[in-house]
Amino acid sequence: MEYPLLFLDLETTGHDPVRRIGDHLVPWHEIIDIGALFVDEKDLSIVGKFSEKVTPEHPERCLPNLVNHYPERAARGEWDEAISLDAAIGQLFDFVRSYAAGTAAIPGGQNWFFDWNFLSVAFAWCGVSENTWKKHIHYTRFDTRSMAIQELLRPGEGYDPDAFSLRNGRLLERLGIPPEPEVHEGLNGALKSFEIYKKLRELRALRDS
Repeated sequence: MEYPLLFLDLETTGHDPVRRIGDHLVPWHEIIDIGALFVDEKDLSIVGKFSEKVTPEHPERCLPNLVNHYPERAARGEWDEAISLDAAIGQLFDFVRSYAAGTAAIPGGQNWFFDWNFLSVAFAWCGVSENTWKKHIHYTRFDTRSMAIQELLRPGEGYDPDAFSLRNGRLLERLGIPPEPEVHEGLNGALKSFEIYKKLRELRALRDS
């Protein structure tokens, strides 16, 4: 059975999906932007694109100097038409369902463990059970950073996390991929993680030929 790929990138107001407050775990930093690509696994063609900004309930918790520059961009009105997290998750499921033809898409992206931590908390916060989200998103996942390490790290070479970073541009430069636009958005991140995935697959095919 063939599964389509879902490249996802989430922008957030910080790095902590939950914090312990007293005796309770409380959702803390929030998803503010969801970008996604639906990709045919056979020919790696982009079938669909998704982009939606999300209104945070606690913007005062936003950390300074984030790569997405949320406070500055929100002040310019870029989030004036943002929607609730519940609505965004529902639209993401609708997006997947419109292309997947009843098949769950395999999700992934660059440094995707970060995104999955936030997405799993968002599912719980919105009352989305595992039985529900698994109809749209497969329980397995892939990470393009990990794939790049396996493909590019030479025997005996120490692992430098910065060498495989999307944010600083070093991995893109090494793979000959143009840098992303100056304004970092979820869809930009999803597109770049897809380009990394595609290039790594090309390198693997050359190595195995």
